[in-house]
Amino acid sequence: MARLEFVGLRVMESGDQPVLLLRETDNTRLLPVWVDAVAAATLLGVSDGDEGGSARSFQLFAEMVRALHPHSLSAEIFGWEEGAFSARLFVDGKEIPGRLSDIVALSSVLDFPLTCSDTLLTELGIEAFDQDPDVVEEFKSFLDEVDPGDFEK
Repeated sequence: MARLEFVGLRVMESGDQPVLLLRETDNTRLLPVWVDAVAAATLLGVSDGDEGGSARSFQLFAEMVRALHPHSLSAEIFGWEEGAFSARLFVDGKEIPGRLSDIVALSSVLDFPLTCSDTLLTELGIEAFDQDPDVVEEFKSFLDEVDPGDFEK
């Protein structure tokens, strides 16, 4: 299993489709995840540390978990079907299915591990090299031109 971290969002110029980017922590592979505008706004709030305004559902859940008592938390991306990832949260070993973007938001706030099978990451991930500006630009260009349907089996 590969551990992933939230590295940001990119809005594709060809249709304003937000893409959540997850990076493998000990590698250069990225996992692009197409999300809707609401999920993108939530994740932008998380990445900016926005705690203002009325609490979002992930913030409420995070505060409830913190208030009750320490819990063992982890999450896993375990599947891909019909253009959508399947993910689950584990709270003290109990499995709770959830939307990947919500789980990423919680993972960012509560700092628990998010993993993905190496097989799934190899199949759907993309290599990126932070130190090479040409490769980064090539990846951005790829995101601008790719369609979520391109990842169908």
